[in-house]
Amino acid sequence: MHLPLDDERVGVDRRLRLGTCGWSYPDWKGVFYPPGTKDELAYYASRFDAVEVDTTYYRIPAARMVSSWYRRTPEGFLFCPKLPGEITHERKLGDVGDLVAQFAEVISLLQEKLGPILVQLHPSFPADELPKLARFLRELPADFRYVVEFRHRSWLKTPAALDLLRDLGVGIAMAHHPWYPRFQEVTTDFAYLRLLGRRNVFPNFAEVHRPQDDVLREWAEVLKAYLTRVTRTLVFANNQFEGHSPSTIARLRAMFEGPAPA
Repeated sequence: MHLPLDDERVGVDRRLRLGTCGWSYPDWKGVFYPPGTKDELAYYASRFDAVEVDTTYYRIPAARMVSSWYRRTPEGFLFCPKLPGEITHERKLGDVGDLVAQFAEVISLLQEKLGPILVQLHPSFPADELPKLARFLRELPADFRYVVEFRHRSWLKTPAALDLLRDLGVGIAMAHHPWYPRFQEVTTDFAYLRLLGRRNVFPNFAEVHRPQDDVLREWAEVLKAYLTRVTRTLVFANNQFEGHSPSTIARLRAMFEGPAPA
């Protein structure tokens, strides 16, 4: 089932959604979060209109936690949760129907604030596993939207994978990372970009340690070309990209203020 991801669904008129990968980091206290901030998610949602949820990769959250996320964020805010790693990395998409059902039941509590669910494939999951991926995607609950991130370079030479995503209305995660395949594709009615980096490089996440303005400008031009062809564009930066993802997103947002190319 191909549900449209249109702005009318969340009652807002914003095609471009920019945010970070997660919102709870000790290094952000007193830098991004003012001293004494008690509800970091509520403050985050006053500055950004979407977030990629990293915690769902490590465990299926409790229903009360997901309901709390919903209550603490404004109308039109979007959560893009990761599918649990037990599904994508430990079981590698095999025999996961029970886990998918549990996750779907809980995450549905986000209601209209639920954006695409990120299916982050294991780096050792190669393109010859395409039939397994196809079975998995076809068996996913039909009431949600999904986006797949390919991490094995063999997927770059497998156009059938993109055809599969197009047929199913599934998005492709364009990931900027030193090791992952670099796609600049859109396979459905939304675009999805992740600005990533290597772990354990920066001493803290309180500041930008390695500005990548050239990279940001390059991706801004790529995404501007898609803005008139998709219903929504979602971009998320993690701290490993430059050192402090709120600053990354603030600078990227400024690059979209100019006119889009014809």
